[in-house]
Amino acid sequence: MHDDHPEPGEPASRPQPKSAYELPSRKNTVLRNMVWALALTMAVVIVVGVGFFGVGSDMEREPLENSEVDVSASAERAADVAPFPVAVPELGEGWTVRSARFTEGEPASWVIRYSSPEGRLITLIEEPEIGAPLLSSTVPGASVEDEYQLEGAECSALRGGEQGTQQLALVCEGESFGVLVHGDAEQAELEELASAALASIG
Repeated sequence: MHDDHPEPGEPASRPQPKSAYELPSRKNTVLRNMVWALALTMAVVIVVGVGFFGVGSDMEREPLENSEVDVSASAERAADVAPFPVAVPELGEGWTVRSARFTEGEPASWVIRYSSPEGRLITLIEEPEIGAPLLSSTVPGASVEDEYQLEGAECSALRGGEQGTQQLALVCEGESFGVLVHGDAEQAELEELASAALASIG
């Protein structure tokens, strides 16, 4: 009688390992195609991103020529719904607009951020009036250092900021609006921006 069991010492038959040269299965081919498609897509995105934004960030880069036009266009749209005359400051050389945004709500708010000629970030906020909640959130612990008139508006110079930081601010109130200019900047720069804002409203 023939015994199917292997003789002692005879190696048991094992499944042969897959050859590296065997034809790819449908499953492997689909996976490989997906990986290639993803890699090509990422390459295209990187090339387009570098071409559009450039490599790295350069604070010395020239602002876009239409940045002032963009602010004016945003201001025109805001003027249709804002409960106050929207400020569009006309500033001299060296001032760079970083962003301009109008937000509807209670209160409505018009915010423009600039880099000053000295490279400082200065923010202009215009609302129907400048209240305590806005002051405490933008210039914590602010105290009045001086009061005077600027372009016909009553203004207060403030100093405040959180621990380790120092911020100056200028608050000017008109008949139907309030303007707050603040940043880690010199008083002269704040006054230059506030004056231009008030002049554009008046």
